[in-house]
Amino acid sequence: MLWSMRAILLSAALVLSACATQAGFDARMQGFVGMPEGDLVQAIGVPDGDFTTPEGRRFLQYERLGTAAPTPAPVLGVGVGGFGWRGGFGSGVGIGATYPVVTLPPPCSVTFEIRAARVASFSRRGTGCVATPPD
Repeated sequence: MLWSMRAILLSAALVLSACATQAGFDARMQGFVGMPEGDLVQAIGVPDGDFTTPEGRRFLQYERLGTAAPTPAPVLGVGVGGFGWRGGFGSGVGIGATYPVVTLPPPCSVTFEIRAARVASFSRRGTGCVATPPD
């Protein structure tokens, strides 16, 4: 039963992740190009970095670290009991799950170039820069 449930969950994850692509991510980020800087910050939050080059070019950098979610991990345990009230002795073996095993998403860094207070372009870096295309 446990293995069949695990196979179903893995299959569902593969189907859902198949829809998320780098092209879908680029299409979503392209929607921010031309947007005022304030609207970008309101939409996706305060940037992790704000850089201005000596030539005056300005960049906002976002590091998408994702959220760490607990993931169950199988555990095998062995227990041995002492002598009981009426002279018995106990031992046992059990299988269970432990929390938290943390799984972090692959890294994704997005940098937006700002010109005249508007988003001029973007670049991405990392294998985690995937998303479903916008509707």
